[in-house]
Amino acid sequence: MQVIDEFGSFDKYIWSFVNHKPIVGQFRYPRQVPVKSPKSEVISKDLIRRGFRSVGPTVVYSFMQVAGLTNDHLMSCFRFQECITGVESRGKVNNDEANDETRKVEETTALG
Repeated sequence: MQVIDEFGSFDKYIWSFVNHKPIVGQFRYPRQVPVKSPKSEVISKDLIRRGFRSVGPTVVYSFMQVAGLTNDHLMSCFRFQECITGVESRGKVNNDEANDETRKVEETTALG
C-alpha cells in the first residue's frame, strides 16, 4: 500500500526502474540468458527495503521477464520480433543496458 501511495501504482513503481521502456536482450543461445541482472539486484534491494519478502534477484529477474520489463527471447525465436514490434509501438527500447548484459554474459561464458 505504501508503494501505491508513493508512486500511484505498483506498475508505475516497477517500470520506473527501466525508465518505462523494456530492456531488450540480444541473445543467440540459451546459455547467454542470465538468471539475474544488476537491475534485478537493485529492484530486489529496494523491495526488501520496503518490506517485501522472498524477492531475491533471481525471483525479481523472472518477474521482469514475465511482466515484459525485459525481453529475453532468443533472437531466433519467432516471439522476439513480435515483442520488439509491440515495444516500438510503446516507445524506444532500452538496448544499452541489454548490450552491457550481453557482453558480461559472453565474457563470463568465454572464461568458464
